[in-house]
Amino acid sequence: MRHWATPLLALLLCAAWSYADCAQDHRSNKNAGILVTDFTISGTQTISATELALMTGNLIGSCFDDDPEELGERIRALFQDRGYFTAEVKHVGFKPGDPLAIPKPVTMDADVAEGPLYKLAEITFIDNHAISSGRLRQAFPLKKGAVFSRGKVASGLESLRRLYGSRGFLDFIAIPETQPSSNATMNLKISVQEGPQYHMGKLEIVAAKEVAGRLRLQWKLPEGAVYDHSYLDKYISANRDLLPSGFTRDSAQTGIDCPHALVDLKLVIDAAEDKSPQLKSVDCESTKDDSK
Repeated sequence: MRHWATPLLALLLCAAWSYADCAQDHRSNKNAGILVTDFTISGTQTISATELALMTGNLIGSCFDDDPEELGERIRALFQDRGYFTAEVKHVGFKPGDPLAIPKPVTMDADVAEGPLYKLAEITFIDNHAISSGRLRQAFPLKKGAVFSRGKVASGLESLRRLYGSRGFLDFIAIPETQPSSNATMNLKISVQEGPQYHMGKLEIVAAKEVAGRLRLQWKLPEGAVYDHSYLDKYISANRDLLPSGFTRDSAQTGIDCPHALVDLKLVIDAAEDKSPQLKSVDCESTKDDSK
């Protein structure tokens, strides 16, 4: 028995690891889950075979948790990205291959009713005060009459976040609400919570005296000015020769003082020169609790 068990075990281990390469790995547990080796969609009425192939190809080769409900949401998102906003995923099934493999290879099938193809009617903004609706509309890539794509809505919301961030509104929140109509058009209402407008606080540059002086001279956002969230990236790019290799905005310490609407920054260029404590943020909720 011992003479053939070891080669067999090795063969099984090879089979288990042969599926370990995931094009994208979405598993919450890397020691479990499934690998989609093939995927078919049935039940649709109007979508071309070419477009279906693009959607199935988006998931084939990737790894997921063994959860049909989660996969159903991912499949629905693929349809919504193409304007089928009310698509219904009726069933998701798995047919397993090698049961010993980690992740387990499966062929997947889904029964989908795509519904109508929606196009954008109008976008309206609610409770925006600092920036006009016209300017917000310009920042949104989704044009009237275009296919109502979930991905483009997400891209538009990110554009709004960057626009507000460049004007100091770091706590900006946009809440989208979709309003489908009977003629397959979609109205999008975006409620805006602007929050306070932040200003530049203290800038600390931790470096040798000469380098710190040169870097401070290049900093053009004075204390008290409206804080531009995008400025730090521009500053790092413009002064790359003075900064350590790999220095990014994540390398900078940021202290956000919500009660006073100030942003302090600390750039540690030379850790050996760092004698001050790390910056900490103060949120408005904690000061409310302290005042009770």
